[in-house]
Amino acid sequence: MSDVGPRQVNEDRALAVVSEDDGSWVIAVADGLGGHTRGDEAAQAAVEGLPLRIASAEDMATAFGEANERVLALTGPEVWSRALPLHMFPMSTLCVAAWTPEGGLLIGWMGDTLPFIATASRGGFSGFLCGRPHRIPGGSIEICLGMPPAGGSADPGPVEVEIVGESGAGSRPDAVILLSDGAWEPFVYEHGVEWLSDDSVAGGIGAACGPNAETADEIAERMLAEACRLGLNDNATIAVALWR
Repeated sequence: MSDVGPRQVNEDRALAVVSEDDGSWVIAVADGLGGHTRGDEAAQAAVEGLPLRIASAEDMATAFGEANERVLALTGPEVWSRALPLHMFPMSTLCVAAWTPEGGLLIGWMGDTLPFIATASRGGFSGFLCGRPHRIPGGSIEICLGMPPAGGSADPGPVEVEIVGESGAGSRPDAVILLSDGAWEPFVYEHGVEWLSDDSVAGGIGAACGPNAETADEIAERMLAEACRLGLNDNATIAVALWR
């Protein structure tokens, strides 16, 4: 689910695919960097070529490498060696979560689109950020898709994707929630940065999920509505996978 917020254009993109064969799935959220040329196209390029099945950390790393090449291609290698300002390069963040029977749960991300996990209990959900933001508070993003190759090289080089995983059904959380920065920042502005790692039902993302949510749609609806109530400063996009 997505809301354009106060922006004129929604530069967020999302993907959700589920296999009818074995229930494996891939969800993703990409956020075109504001102030950069063709941010919406960069976000679209980030998600549109993702594989429909990711069963290993190697698969995840490959998916991010290929997504980076698609975003870089929007600028074209012929201009990589020129002294262009960074805002002339299309760039995007990307967060991907995938589950397969053989690979378990895998999550990878670059930038400040963030992955959260949540566990359901009788009193509601508890959850927390399962990685770290690739952005200094109030500062610029450390890594993202579409950064020009170092030294103007035609070889984009390796991608610094951060990957976490939980193998098997026994250790997996009940929900995986991917949030663009426009969706999680209103909560941090309201509750402080501790909101990102608060694992109590009374606060953090667990409370934002809602106590009675029964579907992925209900979690996304509740979270987006609360982010809108707190006040959006950007496009806000949420993708949710929920086990039952």
